[in-house]
Amino acid sequence: MDYYRGSIEKKKKTREPGAGGIGSAFWVVVLIVLVSFIIGIAVSLFVINTEASSRLSRIKDTILVSVAGETPRTYSINIEKNGKDYILTEGDRFEISYRDEFVIRRVETNSFLNRGITVDIEGTGTSNDLEVLLNGIELVDRKIGNDKETFGINVLYRGNVITSIPIDVIITPQDWLRFAKGSQTDKSRIEYLERAVSMKKDDINARKMLANLYVKDGMINKGIMEYRRVLRQKPDDLISLVELSKIYMSKKQYEKAITIHREIIKINPKDDVAYANIAYCYARLGNWHRAAANFKASLKFNPDSTTVRYNLAEAYERLGRDKEAIAEYEQVMKKMPGDANVIAVLSDAYLRTGRYDDAIELYRDLIKKQPRNATAYANIGLAYGNKDMLEKEIANYQKAISLMPKDPVIHFNLAVAYDKGKMYDKAAEEYRKVMELKPGDADAGLRLADYYLSKKDYDNALIMYEKFIKSGSKDASLYEKAGFAYGELKKYKSSADSYEKALEYGSKSEFIHYNLAFAYDRIGKKKKAIAEYEAFASSKPTMEVLTILANYYMEGKQYDKAIRAYQKMIKIDPREAGLYSGIGYAYNLSGDTDKAIANYKASIRYDNEDDIVHCRLGEAYEKKEMYEEALREYTTAYELNPDSNEAARKIPRIKVRILQKKHQ
Repeated sequence: MDYYRGSIEKKKKTREPGAGGIGSAFWVVVLIVLVSFIIGIAVSLFVINTEASSRLSRIKDTILVSVAGETPRTYSINIEKNGKDYILTEGDRFEISYRDEFVIRRVETNSFLNRGITVDIEGTGTSNDLEVLLNGIELVDRKIGNDKETFGINVLYRGNVITSIPIDVIITPQDWLRFAKGSQTDKSRIEYLERAVSMKKDDINARKMLANLYVKDGMINKGIMEYRRVLRQKPDDLISLVELSKIYMSKKQYEKAITIHREIIKINPKDDVAYANIAYCYARLGNWHRAAANFKASLKFNPDSTTVRYNLAEAYERLGRDKEAIAEYEQVMKKMPGDANVIAVLSDAYLRTGRYDDAIELYRDLIKKQPRNATAYANIGLAYGNKDMLEKEIANYQKAISLMPKDPVIHFNLAVAYDKGKMYDKAAEEYRKVMELKPGDADAGLRLADYYLSKKDYDNALIMYEKFIKSGSKDASLYEKAGFAYGELKKYKSSADSYEKALEYGSKSEFIHYNLAFAYDRIGKKKKAIAEYEAFASSKPTMEVLTILANYYMEGKQYDKAIRAYQKMIKIDPREAGLYSGIGYAYNLSGDTDKAIANYKASIRYDNEDDIVHCRLGEAYEKKEMYEEALREYTTAYELNPDSNEAARKIPRIKVRILQKKHQ
């Protein structure tokens, strides 16, 4: 049916009855006569039935409206909606949705020829909406804009409402979607979409739109929830899976992101991007083995991806698989020959794997592109250093420093190079610069302290050592060196404390026990000193320490320990006469005269002119009542040293003993 049969005209004002002159009165009279005639006929027929009665009632009402000026009644409103006819009477309601088109075809009233009757649709249309095609969308939009607003079909007589049929405006999820799409702000879009999905919970497209807006507006958790609801309805919805994976990656929830990407791969087993993203997640989790495996899988389906190949090379680097890393970087280099970043990482890999000439060549290429790249010069310096080309090593470090004077690492490497070249003063100067730039640098500080120590500048050395000690360092060598410096300054208590700390932190130095023993000895802790000397002698027996121990044992009458000490010394120097005389004396005091005699005789073999040994041998013989032998040794001692009182005193006594023995 063509609703647009003519243009919509504004309703003309209806002339009121009696408003005209004589002509009007004439027609009223004619009308009354005619009506009376009809009534007469109707009465004469006396048709008694409902329909006839109703018609008669209407005729009567029409006369009353026309003659008596009563307010007309509305019998029905005929409406065509979407091609279907509806007849509404008082007490009915009319439903409208955004898709509906409707037109008021006619209104039945008891106004003669419907004079003075107009129709007004609240919220839309014109001054008279009879026979006007109207759209429900206008009412829906007004209702969404103001939920409290009401609408109706009003029948008016001479501008006054005589009948009103309420219009029920039906708002559907599609209406909220329309408003969401047309809204100018995310906040209102979200509100409209929330209404839409609350009305139609299975609308996954609306949920995806809402989820996207939540994420965009910073309501991440709500966005995740909506995407999850979509996936519960449609587990293979790729858009939701991809967006959800992006959210988890942005939130650094890599385990969850991996799970989502695995679902994507189930749907599309050749999705190289999903494999690449899984690899990226594993890389962020530090699982470089799985990262490498997934980067490889991604390249299987998209071998031309330089980004993925570059990332695979990095994964190989992290795994220590430098040759494989280099192979991948070289392939990237072929596709991106002028890329400075690729040149840098490949040259670094060459440097790391000992391909110093290749590294130097690439660094030179990098410098051509970036003439002020201090790192490239520094790394060339490293390469030359590993090739033992000290002069070029130093020259490149100096160039790097000229470009980046505040880099402590380059200053440190230059200092180390100076150290290698035995340019210690220059090295120290660089270490000082490192400390200025990075005060907490332990390597530079300790090397500078060692420099002061080598220069016997113990005070400055200790300033550096104490700085690191106060910082809580547990470096055993630090305490050991501090102990030595304190010892050289005769601060033996501090020296001993430092050596104790060095041992506590696991020092394996051979001489720490000796130095600690020396410090203990100087502060009067004799027993502790001996314990440290013993510890030193157990791993590194020296004549000096064993002599100290032997003398201590002899003084303490620990003859067995003294004997063992002498035995160790004899192994070190088996031709030293004094060792045999010492052990002989220990045996003598311990009561083993025979071994004393044997060792005294051994001592005499290596030094026959020691009068004291001859005297001690004479005493041993005397104990054994071997007077002839004793006289011989005392006599020899006296001959060697006429000032020997012991020999002079013993000789006559032994002679008497010999005579007595003969007369027995």
